[in-house]
Amino acid sequence: MAKVIIHATMTLDGFIARPNDEIDWAFKYDADEMVKGIMAEIGAVVMGNRGYISEDALPYGGQIQVPQFVVTHKPRDPATIGGLTFTFVDNIERAVALAKVAAGEKSVTLLGASIYQQCLNAGLVDEILIHLAPILIGEGIRLFDNLKSGDTELERIELAATGRITSLRFRVLASSSVDQAA
Repeated sequence: MAKVIIHATMTLDGFIARPNDEIDWAFKYDADEMVKGIMAEIGAVVMGNRGYISEDALPYGGQIQVPQFVVTHKPRDPATIGGLTFTFVDNIERAVALAKVAAGEKSVTLLGASIYQQCLNAGLVDEILIHLAPILIGEGIRLFDNLKSGDTELERIELAATGRITSLRFRVLASSSVDQAA
């Protein structure tokens, strides 16, 4: 069955987007060989409603023609935009389960800081792949801002410097949450 991967390009100072959700700085790194490799692995995408904006902002620029699952508080009928089918689901666990079935033997990639954090907190993530970009943007949306307390053990399974980025790939081994009420 499909594995679930956090796939993000991150600035050296820990941001995946500017405060207004712009990721214009990241596009200059998309031609990297490692980025192309992960794109070939993708069988489905899970994103938040905030990431589902318009045809001008299709996931992966519309280059990956796979099922897209949007986690939202207001599910609606599926939509097709730019050749991509978006299914709207009101539950992160259900969205990931549907995406895994749709992906088959390929991977499910997650898009968006909130989705990354929700999936990590729910124990749904198998791997984390970060393309570390040599840029500092000073403010914005951080990759791991709202994780539950506790340790998440990782095992590095790949480290590569290709083109202008350094890519880090980790397997998620175990999470231990700390009850903050204790």
